[in-house]
Amino acid sequence: MRVGFFRPQMGCQEHMMLAVGQIVPLYGDITTLNWVGARPAPAVATNLGYDGARLALGYWIAVLKEPLRPDDFEFGGTTLRSGGRLGLPERTAGADQERIRVHDVMMRRLGPKGYSDLQARTLRTVPMIGKERLVKVVPKIRHDDAMAPADQYPMGGGGLQWTIKKAAARKFLIAVEVDGSGTAKTPTFSVSLRSGDVQTLYDNRARISRYLETA
Repeated sequence: MRVGFFRPQMGCQEHMMLAVGQIVPLYGDITTLNWVGARPAPAVATNLGYDGARLALGYWIAVLKEPLRPDDFEFGGTTLRSGGRLGLPERTAGADQERIRVHDVMMRRLGPKGYSDLQARTLRTVPMIGKERLVKVVPKIRHDDAMAPADQYPMGGGGLQWTIKKAAARKFLIAVEVDGSGTAKTPTFSVSLRSGDVQTLYDNRARISRYLETA
């Protein structure tokens, strides 16, 4: 994914100012909670299509708090599609931008009305709570212009990938902050997603999962 489970683009004015419990307008790439959840950072990065170090300093998990409208977003395929484009990412930014966008393919195939109708139908299937709710991961390490797209945004795990347009930024709750040690902080409790015995890890991850499904 780039911020865009995808090229992840941040989508708020200054993401280093984010704090758990905030409601903030965000845009850029999103996915569903079941592709993020309470996993350790390396697993989240693999699912979303980030290089292995992208989440090393931590990240925020933001959950959508207001419904999307068809005009608010574009389809980006899945996180297998780095940057929402066909094929594998390229070694240079210029070559990468030449890859065909999933959105453009769908628009040619369906036409504007068919595309909009599909957006509306799809939105009716997406819940505001639960495992399939829409979320955004915001890495603390920002996009690096000097890094090759092929290295920075490898093929992800195949989760849903949509892009909220900048002009249509929607309200998200900054639900969890995961730091570089693997500690997940919410407005009311903190647990480790990486340390502890098997039972403790299970309980911690289950607690974060339940919270993210209902926050």
